Amino acid sequence: MADPRIVYFCLETPREGQASFTHVHEIIAGLRKSGFDVQLIATDRGGASSGASVLRRGWGYLKAHLDLFGVLRKTDAIYMRAHFAALPASLVARLLAKPVIQEINGRPTDILVTYPWLRLLTRALNFSYRLQLRLASQVIAVTAGLRDWAQQEAGHSRVSVVPNGANTEHFSLSGPGGSVQGSYVIFVGGLVAWHGLVTMLAAVKAPAWPKNVKLVVVGDGPERGLVAAETASGLVEWIGKQPYADIPGLLRGAVAALCVIGDPEGRSATGVAPLKLFEAMACGIPVIVSDLPFQAELVRTENAGLVVPIDDPAALAEAVAKLKDAPETAVAMGRAGADYVQRHASWLVRARETGRILTKALG
Repeated sequence: MADPRIVYFCLETPREGQASFTHVHEIIAGLRKSGFDVQLIATDRGGASSGASVLRRGWGYLKAHLDLFGVLRKTDAIYMRAHFAALPASLVARLLAKPVIQEINGRPTDILVTYPWLRLLTRALNFSYRLQLRLASQVIAVTAGLRDWAQQEAGHSRVSVVPNGANTEHFSLSGPGGSVQGSYVIFVGGLVAWHGLVTMLAAVKAPAWPKNVKLVVVGDGPERGLVAAETASGLVEWIGKQPYADIPGLLRGAVAALCVIGDPEGRSATGVAPLKLFEAMACGIPVIVSDLPFQAELVRTENAGLVVPIDDPAALAEAVAKLKDAPETAVAMGRAGADYVQRHASWLVRARETGRILTKALG
């Protein structure tokens, strides 16, 4: 029997160094190991970081659709990373009786935080997402809160939870350290409004922040100016984007990894399960996370780090000091987190879970 033929359709360009790139390619690799024949069709012009005009992005969306339609009749199912512009793909797949599996990593409000000018199209965006969810054979959400929201929007219960994960061959306890000198805590990710950069930068100035610990920021994005402005203090070091191969070493050398995501306009209320959380845990360092569903529950349950209130620089500073002053506790938390990821949150585990959902849709 031939392997099931799946098209992974992605209108959010997966660029190396970004979370979407890791998620897309790790799921594809895991599905292939599980016996699926997977083809990736993605635009190369999506997202603000492409530098493309709205017109050129629109052409990229159209070209990706045309590529999909060219192979759709020979495809058994479409695995789609949710996107407002993917509605034509969902409609045509429905006409051809091809199952569509929608993967959702957030709600439509996420895009409005990044692109406020799209508020004029709020109703159209919500309609597109809602109709796609209703047409889907199966929906995969990364948190339970997002699952509950999706079920309400879709009007059906064909929604499963498969959180993010980590490549446990790449992110692990053993391996070389990074190039950063001295004692530091680390943030790895996009410099965007909801990642808590304002909170981190304010925490460095709080009285409780240990003076011999610096904040290392790895990544780039719209908020780069905020970070760059604080580097003169000597307590903030911004090293920009780094090669994927170097990230585990940078994590291993840190006192803790920060994942203090905010909740602007309620965009995080359904919970967050960021890649950076699992990758830091896999490297055996404690994590400090904001009190949001999923990530806070995971850290508390596994005793893998500390939970602080959302947008609370003083509490973050105290948490950093606590881990710095109790290295044995920090090591124990890091080991607990690494053990959890190895057993439950590798990308191979996540791909197998996804594969079972695909098989159900194909059935």
